[in-house]
Amino acid sequence: MLLFLLMLNSKEESLLMKNKIVHLVTPYLFHTGSWIYSQIKGVRELEHFVFTQRRENIDQFPLENVFSIEDQHYLKQLINKINRKFFDEYGLFFNKYIYQIKPDLFHAHMGFEAVRWLNFIKKIKLPLVTTFYGQDVSKLGKIPYWLNKYQDLFEYGALFLAEGPYLKQQLVNLGCPEEKVVVQKLGVNIENYPPKQYLEKTPNSKFVILQVSTFREKKGIEYSLEAISKLRENNYSIEFRLIGAGDSLEVEQKLVDLAKKLGIEDNVKFLGKKSHRETIEEMMKSDIFLHPSVTAEDGDNEGGSPVGITEAAAVGLPVISTLHADIPSVVIDGVSGFLVEERNSKLLAEKIEFLINNSSILKDFGNSARNHIINNFNQSLLIKSLENIYNRTIEKKN
Repeated sequence: MLLFLLMLNSKEESLLMKNKIVHLVTPYLFHTGSWIYSQIKGVRELEHFVFTQRRENIDQFPLENVFSIEDQHYLKQLINKINRKFFDEYGLFFNKYIYQIKPDLFHAHMGFEAVRWLNFIKKIKLPLVTTFYGQDVSKLGKIPYWLNKYQDLFEYGALFLAEGPYLKQQLVNLGCPEEKVVVQKLGVNIENYPPKQYLEKTPNSKFVILQVSTFREKKGIEYSLEAISKLRENNYSIEFRLIGAGDSLEVEQKLVDLAKKLGIEDNVKFLGKKSHRETIEEMMKSDIFLHPSVTAEDGDNEGGSPVGITEAAAVGLPVISTLHADIPSVVIDGVSGFLVEERNSKLLAEKIEFLINNSSILKDFGNSARNHIINNFNQSLLIKSLENIYNRTIEKKN
């Protein structure tokens, strides 16, 4: 009888044990990686761990189970560095964490991250889910080295996630079996985005226009500045506030110089990097969100849609953007904002001017934007979908 009860308790405990998932992302976590953090924290029915090569912004994205090569003896760190340089692979000295955690599934964030961990995962023989986000498809997918690596990944990987139909088709075009690609939107926790309160404005009021992005060609910042210049010529009182930074000071200086050349240096505020909380606060103080994404000369594009656009819409900001990648899934043209063709600063200026001259519809556009996010990009619904993806993948393994 005692033996029977012990066996029964053991069985009940096993049923109550959470499946364990290891997230692969380097670094953990770059300052714009809020969408990755929300996935990790959102799925509460599984136990989460992170494998990374470098820690960053832990205070902004706190998580207990983050394992980094930085935890190893400096000689192992040196060997790992050499291994990365010559073989472009991750996983050296992480076996002990596998024995400790006993994971059920890996989730790689970014295609290049999955490639670098692939040989390590193959040896462990666990399923791998990979989310592609943008440049890992549009830019790297045109480079033979990465395209060859992706074929191996596509063969081994259990499932590939894309945030919209455009990105899904890009993956299929690279050779990923269509049956392995699932559209999994990136949502937001709407409770973290209080609705913006709109005050009555006139064309003579100061209008604050915000863009949040890294300083990369695909973000179209130069076209934002050109649009602001055209509005300044028409004597509108505007302030363009730009949150973000580039990979170098030289990149930022080029934008500062462009603002001076256009004669709008007094209208442009370079705010640098901001925390996620500070960014939302800036959105609440703005009137229009501008994000004119373009396809860069090297082919780099958004792949899906910038999370900043989703967040701006969530607080109730009208969004002016471009007909690019999966952005039309997030911004409803003429209802929650405006979409124009890429690299057209004249049209951007016209749409901003329309909203300035018809400021009474700012609130209507903002409400439509927020409702669209609530109904279609609500994290609580999307997290449940991601949880189901994890569980189904683990069940297939078993």
